Amino acid sequence: MNNDEAWSQSLTNRTIGHGLCVLFIGLIAGLPLAFSLLQAVTLWPLPVWNIQIAGSPRGWASAHVGGILNGVMICAIAMLASRLAVQGRALKWVCFGMIATGWCNTIFYWAGNLAANRGLSVGDTPFGQGDFWGAVAYLFGGGGMIFTMIAVAILALAAFDKAKLDFK
Repeated sequence: MNNDEAWSQSLTNRTIGHGLCVLFIGLIAGLPLAFSLLQAVTLWPLPVWNIQIAGSPRGWASAHVGGILNGVMICAIAMLASRLAVQGRALKWVCFGMIATGWCNTIFYWAGNLAANRGLSVGDTPFGQGDFWGAVAYLFGGGGMIFTMIAVAILALAAFDKAKLDFK
């Protein structure tokens, strides 16, 4: 294995590691989801703590499922990049773009759950007024979305290029 191959393998492995961390945080979001549904922190055999959980069950469900799916997507895209033999700058864009996607979306889900407007805008929405958490969610979510689209477009082009080679 030459240096370029080792570097590519290291970068895809690092991307998978970040994807699994994002997935893990998505799993953790399942705890406040359960607590918000129960309207208390209930961990048997400990006593029940009747406290208000920030956010909503809908928001925690989004953070839970979204985090898990984002983690799976990041891992799958890293493996696809390796399978399609994406190299050099294109691989940097795919891997670093997916790492940015994972963390930006994680911040979007968690901050959006604390926002009155669900993080869908910096300003007011039909869901509520703009606030700090709404701005944080919106800016990170929008930034992550751009990186996701770039990474997926690069992989789609690589897949079609590889398909052309298969017919020669």
